[in-house]
Amino acid sequence: MRISKSKLKIAQAKAVIGNKELASLAKVSPNTIVTAGKVDMQPVTIGRIAKALGVEVTEILEEN
Repeated sequence: MRISKSKLKIAQAKAVIGNKELASLAKVSPNTIVTAGKVDMQPVTIGRIAKALGVEVTEILEEN
């Protein structure tokens, strides 16, 4: 599974959350947020990021 970088940035903008704060809220490393959209991620990691942003997982996933 891969996060869409553009959808992630839109969700971050709506939530007014930067990378460091998002990483802290999602309990992942800041590097995980930076590499989002470039590598596949575990579903639990994507779930944590979505929850921290207050969005559904499907709202930040890359479309196939």
